[in-house]
Order: sequence, then C-alpha cells, then structure tokens
Amino acid sequence: RRIWRRVAIGAAALVAAAAAGVYWLYADLTGGIEKKDVTGQLGTDRPKKLNKSLNILLIGSDSREGENARYGAAAGLTGARSDTAILLHLSPNRDQAVGISFPRDSMVQIPDCKKEKGGTVPGRFGMLNTAFAFAGPTCTWKTLEKLTGIHIDHFVQVDFAGFKRVVDALGGVEICVDRPVNDPRAELVLKAGKQTVKGEQALGYVRARYTLGNGSDLERIERQQKFMASVVDKATSSEVLTDPAKTYKFLKAVSKSVTTDEDLDFQAMRKLAEGLRGMKAGQVRFVTVPVERYEPDPNRVQWNEERARPLFEAIRHDSELPAEQPPAPKPAVPSPDKVKVTVVDA
Repeated sequence: RRIWRRVAIGAAALVAAAAAGVYWLYADLTGGIEKKDVTGQLGTDRPKKLNKSLNILLIGSDSREGENARYGAAAGLTGARSDTAILLHLSPNRDQAVGISFPRDSMVQIPDCKKEKGGTVPGRFGMLNTAFAFAGPTCTWKTLEKLTGIHIDHFVQVDFAGFKRVVDALGGVEICVDRPVNDPRAELVLKAGKQTVKGEQALGYVRARYTLGNGSDLERIERQQKFMASVVDKATSSEVLTDPAKTYKFLKAVSKSVTTDEDLDFQAMRKLAEGLRGMKAGQVRFVTVPVERYEPDPNRVQWNEERARPLFEAIRHDSELPAEQPPAPKPAVPSPDKVKVTVVDA
C-alpha cells in the first residue's frame, strides 16, 4: 500500500505539473494577442451568413508606430493604411481555401464608419486603403462587406515588424528572382536565382514595387500571394509540425504579431487549426478581384463589376469559382522594316 500510495502521489504530481505547463503555454501564447471589440462599430446592417464557411479578413498595416517607426522616418510618413487586404474563405468542411486580394489603389464607395474612440467618419468615394486610415480595420471590414455582400467572421491584422517575426520563426522563405535587385526605397538587395529571405529582406521583397515586375500594385499582389502560399506550405510542413520547439516558436511569433477581433480567441484558433490539419498548401488558392483602369486617374483601378459579382456570389454560397478569363492578346509588333520614323529638328 505504501508503494501504491507513493506511485499515486507521484502520478498526481505529474498530472498537476503537466496541467500547470499546459496552462502556462496557453497563457504565454494568448497573452501577446491584441484584441479589439468590433461589434459596435460594424452595426447590424450586414450580409447574412449562408453556411458554415469561415471568412477571415487579413490586413497588412503600414503603420509607422512603435517598432515600425523607422520605415517612415525618412519620408515623414505617419498614420496607417491597409497596405494589403485579403479575404480568406475557408469551406464548411475546411478542405478548400480561397484568398481574394483587393488592390489597395481600388477606387470604391466607403460607407459611414464609426471610429474606435468615438465619432463617425462620413462615407465617401476614395481609395480602399484610406478606409483603414480614417477609421481602422473595422472600416475596411465594413467596406468590403458592403461591396461584396460576403459576411466576414473575423479579422487578423499584422504590421511590418510582425510580418518579419513570423517569417523569421519559420527560418525564412525561399524565393527566386531572375536578376539581381538593388532597391534603396524597399531596402532590398538580392542576388539572382533561388534564395531564402527573412527579416528585412522578406519585408522588402513583398513591399518592393518599382524594381520587381512592372511596377504595378497588381503585380506586387501576385508576388505577395506566392510568398504567402510559401509561408502556408512551410508552416504546415512536417519540418515545423513535428518539432515542438519550432511549432512553439512559430505560434509565439504569431501571437506577438497579430491583432484580432475578440471573438477570434485562442480556443477558436485551436478549433480552426484542427479543422485545417488535413488541408495541404495546394488546396489554398489565391485570386485577385477583377479590375479595370480607372479613367480619371491611370494610377488607380476600379473593380470590373461584371466579372467580380460572380466571384463574390461563389464565395457567399461556397460554390465553384467562375473560370478565369484569358488575358487580352497583346497587339502585334510590326517587323522593323515596317516601322516608319519621322525625325524633326528641335
């Protein structure tokens, strides 16, 4: 009996220690997540939720506060805008995911928005990223619900410093560029070919606009989508998931880097993660809302409503996405001997 008593006491002590350890891990991971109460700001005039799919608004903020102050110091930049806005749609069975990117330069109708600390910003027609600038993430949330008719369940916001922490916790992400890059504005220097980027390099790579691609925001969105797909691929790889230390490091980095709504608590995140366990990175598809040139300003775009509406309806009803339209054919270039040139003095 004495031996069994000691075994029982030892087992109870182990259980208590394990419970304390689990609670410590829970508190450690949840303590760093910043929460916002968004219910009052969203109001009641919202699209209906039609099924058990989950729609999460991912916002990349270009805030220059705190750790991010150095990125706006030289240019005197202040405030914050939504540098990136992606609506992540997860199917009811959590076996498919679609990320819809919304160009920040989109000219859209922004509704009246309540500010976090009181007051209302009147509705107006303007660039999508200004919704965040005037009234925070809930205004971007409310704007996209109004424009798409899609019920959004949660939001997750990350800034420059948070983005770097998450990528670094994964040990970096592999990219490939076809030529050397030297972009002082994005603080980006890369050699040609495959390489792993982290920290400032990773941030510069997804932010660079004038030295990679054609300089458009649409091309940068495509690069960001590919980078995010690589992040998903690495975060769900056996290299990370089978190593408790790497898993904890990644989760800790995420918890320190994001701001969410109050309803997206740790239990909801855990339940979501369990539902996504069987999903492979290849089942995450990224698309961009169809746009066209905004005639008054060639540096801006507007949504092509005829093509965007079927996409939004497919997301609302969790049905098949409409087929992508092939790109418009490029005009034929005449042979050099057919080109006529007129030379004039002065």
